[in-house]
Amino acid sequence: MIADESIQFGNKKVLLVLAVPELRCSQGNALRYNDITPLVLKVSASWKSEDITSEISGHIDMEQVSYCVTDTGSNLIRAFASLNCKHITDINHKFSLMIQSAFKNNRLFIEYTKALSDIRAQKSMSKIARIVPPNQRVMSRFMNLTPLFEWGKKMIFLLDTEELTQEEKMVLSFLKPMREFVFDTCQLLNQLKKIQQLLKNEGFSKKTAKKAISMFSNMKSDHSLKIKKQLEEYFMDLSLKADGKIVCCSSDIIESCFGKYKEMVKGNKSIGISDLSLCIAAMMGRNNSDRTKESMEAVSMKKLKEWKTKNISKTLFAEKIELNKKVNEVIS
Repeated sequence: MIADESIQFGNKKVLLVLAVPELRCSQGNALRYNDITPLVLKVSASWKSEDITSEISGHIDMEQVSYCVTDTGSNLIRAFASLNCKHITDINHKFSLMIQSAFKNNRLFIEYTKALSDIRAQKSMSKIARIVPPNQRVMSRFMNLTPLFEWGKKMIFLLDTEELTQEEKMVLSFLKPMREFVFDTCQLLNQLKKIQQLLKNEGFSKKTAKKAISMFSNMKSDHSLKIKKQLEEYFMDLSLKADGKIVCCSSDIIESCFGKYKEMVKGNKSIGISDLSLCIAAMMGRNNSDRTKESMEAVSMKKLKEWKTKNISKTLFAEKIELNKKVNEVIS
């Protein structure tokens, strides 16, 4: 299984649980929509571990589940612990924690990111705006460091040429003593990206673990060695849970489902989560026109309304309308 709760839409979150055939994880490429089947899709203002446990145990035969892949959310981890289900941490979130652990107290990293923030704040509307670094995401910032260090590497190359103005060189002068740090970090982030791609496509196994660790052979910086050690510990944990099988360790497919849904409803955020959330389930499986036609004919509006009442309750838009009616009644 792959499970996650969405970001907040209005005042609600979607709990989504997907099923994947275990053998599919050893086919040498990343999961696609036609590989997955929706098991649970329900909406609530919040999802505590006991609520997640209740929903899963009420709809799924856990005897058929080999393991579950989720992010590092404590509510999800506790839920699967209570269900006695092996828990695999999604590689993206695991790598983010590794990078955070290695860099959050690193003096050069703190100075580097502060300098980039200052340039963005002071120079974005200036005549040297062309050298302004990319924005850094506040959420999940340690999952998105590569563009910042790729920018630093490019600027260092430009400092070695005569392509920059004197003002630009002065603004970027802080990079000169950081050359080795920027290049090492850039190399590390690129290697981690390659390891992610390897494990997302081929899954975790002794073979892919050995290949991943070998990618650190030419990296000797302190932060590289710290992450290598954490990666070895992560692989040890996966090895104990894999029992010699190839294991899926990516929940990208469920993030993609939420991303598509977010794109669908971006123009109606004030409505909140409606029965349009069923589009998430409609993305999955081997869909074709005949099957879609059969499904549309088989599901009545009555069944749809029953599902909506049971799984969504009132949307944010409906709550606002109800509140406005009460205000109007008081005024009149």
